[in-house]
Amino acid sequence: MNTLNKSLLSLGLGMLGVLSLATLQAQTTTVLDSFSESTAGMPPGTTTNGFTPGRCTFHGKGGGPSGTQFCNTNISLFPVYSPFRSPATTMTQYTATGPNDPFVSEGSNSMAITFYQQGFAGSDFQIVLSDANSLLVEQSAQSGQIGRYILRYDMIFSNPSQYSYFNQNVFIGDDQDYLSIGGAAPNGTNSVLGVYSCALELPALHLPSPGSGTNIEFYFANNFATTQTTFTNCTIYIDNIRLVDTYASNSTPVIYPLLSFKNGIGVATNLYPQVASFYGNPTSDRTHLFLYQTNGLYNSATNGIPYVCTGSNHLAFLTWVPSTNDTDFAVTESDGYALGVSNYCTGTGRNTYQADFQISFAGTKLAQILSQNLPLPQLAHYTLRWDVSMPEVWSIADGNYVNFTYSTGLAALPMCQGRRETINQTGLQRLTYSTTLDQIAAWGGSPVGDDPAIVCFSDSSDMAGPLFYYFDNFQLIDTAPVSPTITITSYTYNPVTRQFTLTWTSQPGANYTIQTSANLLSGFTSLVTNIPSGGTTTSYTVTLPAGNMGYLRVFAQ
Repeated sequence: MNTLNKSLLSLGLGMLGVLSLATLQAQTTTVLDSFSESTAGMPPGTTTNGFTPGRCTFHGKGGGPSGTQFCNTNISLFPVYSPFRSPATTMTQYTATGPNDPFVSEGSNSMAITFYQQGFAGSDFQIVLSDANSLLVEQSAQSGQIGRYILRYDMIFSNPSQYSYFNQNVFIGDDQDYLSIGGAAPNGTNSVLGVYSCALELPALHLPSPGSGTNIEFYFANNFATTQTTFTNCTIYIDNIRLVDTYASNSTPVIYPLLSFKNGIGVATNLYPQVASFYGNPTSDRTHLFLYQTNGLYNSATNGIPYVCTGSNHLAFLTWVPSTNDTDFAVTESDGYALGVSNYCTGTGRNTYQADFQISFAGTKLAQILSQNLPLPQLAHYTLRWDVSMPEVWSIADGNYVNFTYSTGLAALPMCQGRRETINQTGLQRLTYSTTLDQIAAWGGSPVGDDPAIVCFSDSSDMAGPLFYYFDNFQLIDTAPVSPTITITSYTYNPVTRQFTLTWTSQPGANYTIQTSANLLSGFTSLVTNIPSGGTTTSYTVTLPAGNMGYLRVFAQ
């Protein structure tokens, strides 16, 4: 990374000066809904402010009263669950009882959702953004600026210890991710907070285009189990739907590739048999890892939707051999290689649960950033992301699922991924996992070492054969790069050898250049480049060109 941050030394006068860039800018956040308004004749906590009913396509029973309902319950996205659907899910406006109320994350209100049936009960609801806010999100999604715009909301669980599990599937555009209580963080007295986070520029999201006349709609499907002896009800809270701009002003994001599988898949480790059980369900042969190399057969113009999915599956009946025509879709990095993962299990032919493995990031830019123990506001400007190709399936069947969950070993990542069944397609599907580093509660705790690492875990319904996943294009994106100020702390000069030894403040893992100039008008010439950092300080000796005065400067590459 080139930077204008330099330290300048005047050789003739012995004067020291430092030029530095502006300080890091904070994220810009636009609140899209904080549930602070109510409208007569509608459920408390809902609003029609700036909202045009004709712009929305409701999935509720009867489409909602007169098509004007801003929030809607029991939207029947999953008919297979209809015999078990909760008949009395309610949504009400919640008002904070004080300035630190744990059930409100923005302003003085949130939306309380109360469920009266647990399990796979189809306890679902819908939220629609206003016309103006929908347009803002749609324009952000069209920007094409990698990692810049993020759509987020907060889900707050009261009494979290009562849940055996809680999964909230989130449908927005063509994306299906889910928020799990396992990724939630402490949030005051007897509550935890989970943050849904969606990168908007991803093609697979497929949000409406600006001017299309369609509002942004969220669909939420909740399934959970509690430890209540006789289940009566439970309540969660939704708040602070917001658009986050992670870019700092006057800066260009820097993309750091983290892993390449061109030289093999050594960074990936099958946890079996070293680890009997990481997610609690020990089975044999839990995962098979393999290297996939592109074959050039995939044609994005004729096979499915580019960057989103391939067409119908090409699975071989009974053998479940991955398609040679489709799998190039899974290679998303220019080196032509990807990590292949199969949940094949000796004996049964497939393993629907506990297919786990680990990917190590030791020695990468991610490891370097984590070693600096940066405060959360700075971590928020680093986005970690990778591409996952979800497997081909035999058919679309409501109730089937293919999910991926991630952990650092010490903490679950905030989001999980699910194969989309809403686009009526059985081929490969591309998802991109994207989260800012401040959302990950802790690193370390790898069950087989090589921290920092991510433990990946797939689970799926019984689909009669093994599934093939592909991972590629692991990146760390610095969306607000600002180099720390370089200060020359000491120097010595030997007039006989004309050698100058400089010592300056530095960053671990960086590389530096020393340049010289006879005068500031004639420009600078590099004396030496690619000087490796010595840690927090670096020293280096250069030989000066002929002349009685001049300038030296040091800058980070």
